[in-house]
Amino acid sequence: MMKNRIIIVGRPNVGKSTLFNRIIGRRKSIVYDLPGVTRDIIESEAEWKGKRFIVADTGGIFERGGELFKSIEEEVKKNLSDAKAILFVVDAKEGLTEADRYVAKMLYPYKEKVFLVVNKVDNEKLQRQAYDFYSLGFDRVFLVSAQHGRGVDELLSAVCDLLEDEPTKLEYEGIKVSFVGRPNVGKSSLINAILGSQRVLVSPIAGTTRDAVEIPFTYSDQKFVLIDTAGIRRRTKVEYGVEFFSVGRAIKAIELSDVSCLVLDMSEGITHQDQKIGGLIERRYKACVIVGNKFDLVKTDKNSALEYVKRQLSFLDYAPVVFTSALKGVGINELLHAVVLAYQDYTKEHKTSFINRAVQKVMGEKPPPVYKGKEVKVYYAFQEGTKPPTVVIITNYPEGWKESYKRFFVRKLREHLRIRHSPIKLIIRGREA
Repeated sequence: MMKNRIIIVGRPNVGKSTLFNRIIGRRKSIVYDLPGVTRDIIESEAEWKGKRFIVADTGGIFERGGELFKSIEEEVKKNLSDAKAILFVVDAKEGLTEADRYVAKMLYPYKEKVFLVVNKVDNEKLQRQAYDFYSLGFDRVFLVSAQHGRGVDELLSAVCDLLEDEPTKLEYEGIKVSFVGRPNVGKSSLINAILGSQRVLVSPIAGTTRDAVEIPFTYSDQKFVLIDTAGIRRRTKVEYGVEFFSVGRAIKAIELSDVSCLVLDMSEGITHQDQKIGGLIERRYKACVIVGNKFDLVKTDKNSALEYVKRQLSFLDYAPVVFTSALKGVGINELLHAVVLAYQDYTKEHKTSFINRAVQKVMGEKPPPVYKGKEVKVYYAFQEGTKPPTVVIITNYPEGWKESYKRFFVRKLREHLRIRHSPIKLIIRGREA
């Protein structure tokens, strides 16, 4: 457990995420004027006057909330004892509430490391109102405006007095695996099934996950970083606000991951939106595993389902397909095995001589179409990099390589290079390039 860890807690909509973003200096946690926007625990590195630490943003705690709020509360409680400092955030504009008293009672056992942060103190009137919060009984009280940065420096200086001088680094090693798909297809349930615990909040309400949440995990000596993301809806259904930023982060998660798991709800069948999300993965040249979740609700055999998936998502022909039931824990080992296979191909390297032999075999099977009456030749080829395997072709007429032929060429090249489960990025260059 990281020694220098600060956790931010409080009831919904008091400005916890705004304070979090102010401390880390960038917009990682989604901020929006709506209670309960943060649901999972979001972590990031931060530094203040030479002290490095981890700061964690948490979901809002509400004493009369339903099952989702209870899940948030339990998750917060698990993290209190290990925190070096607890920032208890309250709202000066709304004043002291019963919900604040409820959170305060929960924090009393950790009183010696609690900093009461009275937020939204933007004028003298609110400053006078803020003194009501002293009745909560905490010794360290700070009046701040997280939005404007007022008082945050003084708060951080006091917090850093509790921190140790040892360097703290939030660094997750392993295969980065993003779980993407439409809302409510079971992405968070899959991650919980993999972890064997309720690590990511799950709710039947579509859109429970808002931020991309990174979770380190080890299976059979292989390290993973699991990335849960918000569901991606059709553009016409995405309103500006929380969901707008959530979708942006889901796309960012695809870009940062090594392997993207495209999660489908097999009970609903493959939709046009599933295909569009698959297209996001393909266009970014990411390794992919297609996860047919909720397969227990489908009355068909695996072979028929596999044919259906391959037909509907033919452009992801390199992606292995796994059928799962997250709620029943079925197919989880197969999913992780498929991720490892995809990653191995995604990072595969070949010598230049092997690449050239494979290219000549493809050219022998079917050469490029004639361009302006002249033969299109390949002088030589080489692999430029991995993630994805990137092959550069040096040719006399780059413009002669039509898209249809390039698709054929890549498909055949994958066969000859024995790269079954990863895309290949093809770069066509002229001799003088």
